[in-house]
Amino acid sequence: MKEIGVVRSITGKKANVTINRHAACGDCGACSVGKEKMTMEAVAFNGIGAKEGEIVEVEMQFTNIMKASMIAYGIPLVMFVVGAIIGFYFLNEMMNLGDSPMPAFFLGTVMTAMTYVIIKIAEKAGKFSKGYEPQITAVIGKCD
Repeated sequence: MKEIGVVRSITGKKANVTINRHAACGDCGACSVGKEKMTMEAVAFNGIGAKEGEIVEVEMQFTNIMKASMIAYGIPLVMFVVGAIIGFYFLNEMMNLGDSPMPAFFLGTVMTAMTYVIIKIAEKAGKFSKGYEPQITAVIGKCD
């Protein structure tokens, strides 16, 4: 997936790039809050040496986008379902609650939260950074 953006700042080999959202982006809220903000900020690997104020092409492989989505949404969803099943069938029996949905909901929520914490720790440790970060692939021009 290729996007066009403007380099706002450089820090080492990373560049903060402002990218215009397009209609295909949808409204998931990952890049901004609300529909009125039509730009998103991205940190991209700047291997080609782009400078501040330049218009650049930023690329991220589609497979990496799908893998990142799976990490961010799929794994937590699976952990919620696993927690809910364990909570419903085992915690209800251990606590003699009958068919109460509360242990299922509680354990599913706890396991989802734990999954997000683990993902955040792995992200800060650099487990995902290289394969899932966008890269500046070309300088198109200078911003006015």
